[in-house]
Amino acid sequence: MHVLLTGAAGFVGRVALDLLNERHQVTAFDIQNVEFTSAIVGDVLDYATVIAAMQGIDAVVNTIMAPNPTYGENGPGFTVNVSGMYNLLEAARVHGIKRFVHTSSGAVHGGYPQPPETFLRHDLYPLKAAGPYALSKLLQEELAWNFHDQHGMSIAVIRPWSIIDSKTMLTTDGMAVEDYSWGAIDRHDVASALICALEAKDINYECFYVMATPGGYKATDVTRTEERLGWKPSTTFDADL
Repeated sequence: MHVLLTGAAGFVGRVALDLLNERHQVTAFDIQNVEFTSAIVGDVLDYATVIAAMQGIDAVVNTIMAPNPTYGENGPGFTVNVSGMYNLLEAARVHGIKRFVHTSSGAVHGGYPQPPETFLRHDLYPLKAAGPYALSKLLQEELAWNFHDQHGMSIAVIRPWSIIDSKTMLTTDGMAVEDYSWGAIDRHDVASALICALEAKDINYECFYVMATPGGYKATDVTRTEERLGWKPSTTFDADL
């Protein structure tokens, strides 16, 4: 399978690139240069570049995550997430690409009373966002659902919560991890979940929580993800609710 990996230079994307390259033909796409055999430097907001990058592609794995500080006034994060997602989905539709795997966030349920008051299921609707980052992720999922519903695209959505690197003890924004939250998950395990979703059979439109703590297992239906995708976290943390 020839996979276009977007956000390939990112916190999760760099790890996913290495894992994907062991199993598939991969083209890396990022606004930054990626040292890889087949790489495209491009902006997801440039539709012409995006649609050209889709030529000959069988599936898309999207790991683009604009940094949290860019979601404030006049920041590009919201636009990158929402307009960029539309460009990726539309270009995939034009090229007849049927499998699309997207990195979302548990923040799409951030507007609900938090666990244990609310059990966060993959099919908990309506989505409720609190803040611009969460709203951008909510809109990404709404776009994804629309492209599945209107165009029959097979879409798997992975929902991590608090992504960290357990070796460097850094977050996606390069901040030091001082304490684990119940939503903690190592970036390598997010990447492995994306690949499991890519290779899963009989995906129409499905969302999957991925967690790696006792609290995460109590707060979400991550056990369903394990059963459905054959995925388990390789690194676990002791945080509880």
